[in-house]
Amino acid sequence: MRVWGLTGNIACGKSAVEEFLRQKGVPVIDADHVAREIVEPGQPALDAIVETFGREILDEEGRLDRPALAAIVFTDPSARKHLETITHPRIHARTAELLGGLARDDTKLAVVSAALMIEAGSHRLYEGLIVVTCPEDLQTQRLMVRDGFTEEQARARTSSQMAQQSKAALADLVINNSGTLEATHKQIQVWLDQQRSAHPVTESPS
Repeated sequence: MRVWGLTGNIACGKSAVEEFLRQKGVPVIDADHVAREIVEPGQPALDAIVETFGREILDEEGRLDRPALAAIVFTDPSARKHLETITHPRIHARTAELLGGLARDDTKLAVVSAALMIEAGSHRLYEGLIVVTCPEDLQTQRLMVRDGFTEEQARARTSSQMAQQSKAALADLVINNSGTLEATHKQIQVWLDQQRSAHPVTESPS
């Protein structure tokens, strides 16, 4: 089974690429979904997060209050590092388990998507790396519309991440998501056709 990594900074369009790949029959393991799974109540990761950051990062039902935790880690690099040491090993272990299941099903091509793939170093585990990019001003505008951020809040989020140019320099494929969705889809389709020519990939109706 061929496995590629997929990443991109916040509001650059990684989710749109994931959706298109799934429409084309390519399994995508989203590390963000895995991350939510491992911090469900009763999971060891949530206990470790509470021990590190306090019970104020829980909501009234005892679940992780993501905005409360984000407010801490997005403004404190050392806090973000502590969080990553708790979550990343567990995310990697669960991702490997899911990939194992796909391999047993004789899947030809799969994609693992993670916002912090390069920062965590996990991109080295895969055959290739796709990085989704867009201009920083467009990224800021999307955040303001999508999440209701002020411009200052949006730029604080974008500046807290590794520079897009640095990520693109490590990519085997860069998807420019600054234009129409159709233009983005065309770029992905070219890559899919290349993969299909090497190993047949079952494509579901779009």
